[in-house]
Amino acid sequence: MNQDLLALVKARRWFYAFELPDGSVTPTDIDAAVVHLHATRRDHLRQVIARIPDAARMSALDLASHEGFFTVELARHFSWVQGVELRDRSILAAEMVTALLGHGNVGYRQMDLLQVDATQEPTLAADFVLLYGLLYHLEDPLRLLRLACRLARRHILLETQVLPYDLSGRVEDGSYQWQRDIHGSFGLVEDYSERREGGSAEFALVPSVNALRYLLRRFGCTEVRVLPAQETDHEQFRRGARVIIHGIKG
Repeated sequence: MNQDLLALVKARRWFYAFELPDGSVTPTDIDAAVVHLHATRRDHLRQVIARIPDAARMSALDLASHEGFFTVELARHFSWVQGVELRDRSILAAEMVTALLGHGNVGYRQMDLLQVDATQEPTLAADFVLLYGLLYHLEDPLRLLRLACRLARRHILLETQVLPYDLSGRVEDGSYQWQRDIHGSFGLVEDYSERREGGSAEFALVPSVNALRYLLRRFGCTEVRVLPAQETDHEQFRRGARVIIHGIKG
């Protein structure tokens, strides 16, 4: 164990509670409820991966990898993992803790995902794409969801805050005789780009569950499953205020 690196990790205040080689946990500056939220995401990720028999031969991509908490988890199961993150300070933290934990099958890239063209970044494509905790911080969540689905060869797993209702029906289009089906909705909220857990703009659009189901299928998934909440999950998942959805390409 690199004692100097361990000391550096322990001297930092983290957004995630990493389990360290000496049996301790990284010091965090977040509420215990948020720690529980992170653990719920991780536990469902593990359960999904456990149902993929050839995961050890697959690659994975963590979009908005932040401090690398879920990137490190992916590295325990997949052959190669790449984390993509906007903020350089988060990448530095992720590289530090990843090195301490000894995962040599991980790489990080600084990138604004809303500026990425999937056709121009073929090296980002992976068998399994993780999109945790980002969609509800964006002004253009459709663009990112389309990108994530294009980059995912076989699996996409996303987690997001969602609206407390689904909207359906029809809307007129030039005349009452011409109408289009409503497949879901997005709620406009203010965001907090100045904070490390926020997006990159001052507004965000929060999706409804039926919008996500519809879009995942339109973007290439042949199977879309909303993971059922478990008794030990963070309370937002139990109430349906957050969901985790697994999309599979045939």
